[in-house]
Amino acid sequence: MIAVAYGTTGELIKLAPVLRALQDRGASPYVLCTGQQVEQIPALLADFGLPQPDLWLGRGYKSRDLERAAWIPRWVADVTAGFARNYRMLRRMVRAGDTEPVMLVHGDTFTTVLGALMGHALGIPVAHLEAGMRSGNWRHPFPEELDRMAVARLARIHFAPGAYAADNLRRMHAPGEILDTGGNTIRDALELVPPGAPELALPPEPFGLVSLHRFELLGNPAAFRGIVELLREKSRTTPLLFVDHPVTAAAIQAQGLDDLFDERFRRVPRQRYFNFIALLKASSFLVTDSGGSQEECAYLGHPCLVHRTTTEHPEGLDGPVVLSRMDRQVAAEFLADPLIHTGTPPTSGRRPTDLVMACFERRGYLPARPAETELVAAAQARL
Repeated sequence: MIAVAYGTTGELIKLAPVLRALQDRGASPYVLCTGQQVEQIPALLADFGLPQPDLWLGRGYKSRDLERAAWIPRWVADVTAGFARNYRMLRRMVRAGDTEPVMLVHGDTFTTVLGALMGHALGIPVAHLEAGMRSGNWRHPFPEELDRMAVARLARIHFAPGAYAADNLRRMHAPGEILDTGGNTIRDALELVPPGAPELALPPEPFGLVSLHRFELLGNPAAFRGIVELLREKSRTTPLLFVDHPVTAAAIQAQGLDDLFDERFRRVPRQRYFNFIALLKASSFLVTDSGGSQEECAYLGHPCLVHRTTTEHPEGLDGPVVLSRMDRQVAAEFLADPLIHTGTPPTSGRRPTDLVMACFERRGYLPARPAETELVAAAQARL
């Protein structure tokens, strides 16, 4: 049986194409959720047409998303206790059926590490989706860079989203099999987003979108104030919609920045994923500190400023994406004319999800498809 562990919306978005593909094959995985972002996950699952988790090992901090570092130890203790209580049942469950067991984890979060450790405790191999990403600086982003390095040692199947990631894994002599999926599954996730206009009142003229929420930025008051003030200046010529993540709203209030916002620099509620993508497509450009949003813009050819010191995501850096390295001048130059960074969405290459499924089938984690089914699928693909 295939077991899957996730706990954040970022993980779930990139796992969704694989979970949907397994669902279409009638191979229902056993899903463990750590509840790292417990408030957002149920709605996101509903949007993707996916079932709720089979087992909640934790539910954030008092049923709230983890928004503060001080909440993490309590959450880790809850997840560990939940796993210990269900250990014997899980050992039986993952070995049920006629296929080999495997634990699939994604990315670089605390849940990624916990999921990999759970796979080891259950005595089954760990498969890591989006493996091999590196910024080259363990401090930026922290602790994600350390999480990736730890999981690279624990996993035995490494799904690298490009040759650069596969090379990183080979240089560190990562154990097991390294497979280059040729891209990130977020490309496949974007294909699952239905077309449509965002469910939000938009400015009557071309506008920019802002989504900032990482602790690296919010924990640096001078840097956060600097980018907000710069965006306020930009809003005088181009209206901006500023997504109000709860942690960002708390930082705005704590730093007394509320007065910088007005009708042209408008705060809007945090959006569900499908609506955010619709909003992104309707905008002229994005300013963000999210690696996931960087990847989405790379695959959409959408102008994007990534306001971070470093990024482990190379997607789009030779096209529509500009990395500011937290330099105000770089950010100002991007904002002066964002549209010159408009790119062309890539169209070639096999879907990363298909390569993951082929690996699972080859290794016996999925039953092989009958020849007749393969022929039908090939015929349909040519239509």
